[in-house]
Amino acid sequence: MTGYDRYLEFQFNWSGDFFTYLFRAISMADEFNLAKLAEGFPEEVEAYKTWTRVGQNAFLNKCSDSHPLKMKVLSGEYIL
Repeated sequence: MTGYDRYLEFQFNWSGDFFTYLFRAISMADEFNLAKLAEGFPEEVEAYKTWTRVGQNAFLNKCSDSHPLKMKVLSGEYIL
């Protein structure tokens, strides 16, 4: 599972406590602390940046094709 998959799960409340708190911390961090978080969690920080700064379509392209949430979003069952 990639950091992108984990962030997708976070968006739909599928993640456990650890990744929920991690993504909350990432979303509240300033650029200095975001860089520090990226040292330990590079994919998760990159996923957050892609989602918030590039766009959701670019984000979905980086999620695993076999991830069930990605398939549900692409089919229109779930809306981003």
